[in-house]
Amino acid sequence: MDWQNLDKKMNSLRRCMDMGDYAKARPLYEQLQAEYSSKNDSGVEYKAIGGELAEIYAAMVVETNSQQEIPAAIAQLQGFAGGAYHGFLVARLYWQAKRHLQALGVLEKLCQLSWQEDKPVIPQENDFWQASPGEKEVILNLLGQGYKYFGMAQQAAQCYRLASEVAIYFPVQAADYSNYVFTLHYIFMPQWEYVEAHRGYNALYSVLKPFIHDRRQLKRRQKKRGKLRIGYISPDFRRHVVLLFIWVMVTKYNRQDFEVYCFSNSPTEDEYSKYIQKQVNFWCNISQLPLRDKALLVYQQELDILVDLAGHSRDNCLPVLGYKPAPIQISGIGYFATTGLQTVDYFLSDKYLADGCAMIPAENNQVIDENLQATALASSESFTEKLLVLPHSHFCYVPIKEMPPVRQAPCMSKGYITFGSFNNLIKVNDVVLETWGAILRQVPESRLLLKCASLDDADIQELFRQKLLSLGLPEERFQLRGFSVDYLPEYYEMDIALDTFPYPGGGTTCDALYMGVPVVTFGDGSHGGNFGISLLKNIGLDFACSYSVEEYIQKALLLAQDKELLNALHLGLRNMMENSPVMNEKQYMQELEQGYKRIWQEL
Repeated sequence: MDWQNLDKKMNSLRRCMDMGDYAKARPLYEQLQAEYSSKNDSGVEYKAIGGELAEIYAAMVVETNSQQEIPAAIAQLQGFAGGAYHGFLVARLYWQAKRHLQALGVLEKLCQLSWQEDKPVIPQENDFWQASPGEKEVILNLLGQGYKYFGMAQQAAQCYRLASEVAIYFPVQAADYSNYVFTLHYIFMPQWEYVEAHRGYNALYSVLKPFIHDRRQLKRRQKKRGKLRIGYISPDFRRHVVLLFIWVMVTKYNRQDFEVYCFSNSPTEDEYSKYIQKQVNFWCNISQLPLRDKALLVYQQELDILVDLAGHSRDNCLPVLGYKPAPIQISGIGYFATTGLQTVDYFLSDKYLADGCAMIPAENNQVIDENLQATALASSESFTEKLLVLPHSHFCYVPIKEMPPVRQAPCMSKGYITFGSFNNLIKVNDVVLETWGAILRQVPESRLLLKCASLDDADIQELFRQKLLSLGLPEERFQLRGFSVDYLPEYYEMDIALDTFPYPGGGTTCDALYMGVPVVTFGDGSHGGNFGISLLKNIGLDFACSYSVEEYIQKALLLAQDKELLNALHLGLRNMMENSPVMNEKQYMQELEQGYKRIWQEL
């Protein structure tokens, strides 16, 4: 074999892979693979080339999402021995093939993973420790995804935390840490632990140098302009559940007093994105820019206020806010707890969320006048930001697609009560399931309907089937359904929706209510945990709010016993929502924009 020529070709292939140029990489790979396959050499160096080619092929299949090539890529990898990254690629291919349990098993075996006091332990002699920082990070990140997928939130959170610790590049560290703190909200923890974990996020930001803003110059600039320039930054200006809550912000603003600039951090744009572009003063898709270029572009637009709509959710823009590209920065809507980031000044809230946030010092609350036209500012030990408290709801719900009409409660014709939840199953922890089981055992003939995309996975479905059976519920009393695009008519089969805790529903709760299905919710006293409380109180459904597991069960039982009330709610809830602050677009925008004006005046 011509080793010198081979080495040149391999280097060219490696460069193409590093640059993500898979169109050029593939013919190079195919040529080298053909040459390799035609030889018969048992040397160590020869076998090493074969192993590397197998890894390159696997990486190409993963990055190009070539589903039909997955079996061949797995078989090729299994033909060679390899280290930790080699094993990771096998697991990643299984994951891409939706063989999630198999992928998780490969990673656990690869790392010889064990758990001590809820912390992952990998033996020091394991090949994992010989891997590069980047390889360690992707292994731990995929482990986190795997545990999260199967509802093992504690394990997922710790893997994400470790992934952030081993990563060496700031954007990767920040993304993994966001996954860590986000996942913590599925776990029952003291509030102070959540806050401390979020404060740790800010420690990553010492590598950034924020922009400097001169207050007097800012005031002169805005006075000359005559309008407040508001920027919104989000990965969700597209078909996404968060869009239901931010639609009015970018389409119904006061054009006499405000300019709106939108920065999209998603490569995906659709008909909703295109509509928003026509409504705002400025639109830019920043998803493909390097981090500092994103921040510089935002800074150059001379915003007065920048509003982050994602928090620690997926593809978030908090690292952009770390550069402080606007003099006033707010976070809210897409996340329900503090960002932990010191460059974020305010967090969007409402009176019900703030009242439920037990650690708000009373002396820091300003009185909201009786007409609820003022916006209160509060600081809380639960937040590194000040709370920007709106007088009614902190969001405005807009069903942006045509919704099916409401119908009578299904119990009126079926003769039994159907409880249900369409929430992500990681929210349905064992305590929630046991609580639901207690409810169903006390309502004769009642049923439980669970629907979620992950229930398309046979392993997940079997896991939940066994859990429900263990609660004493025979199979004829529950249904487990997977994903469907047109899911809203399935609310016609549900009498009462049961909210999850400690992580309550958001879009699913609004959809259920708008389809006429009353929701029993549980507020745990935390800002995010009271989301359902705020929503129900804003629409006048206080009697479905609870503050303990016992009260939650009792409220569900009382509703189930009154079929006439249930039917009236099914027929009337939509009207209640449409006539409430939750869907009052004009009132919401007036209160929000009044808040913007106030914090600008206080700059």
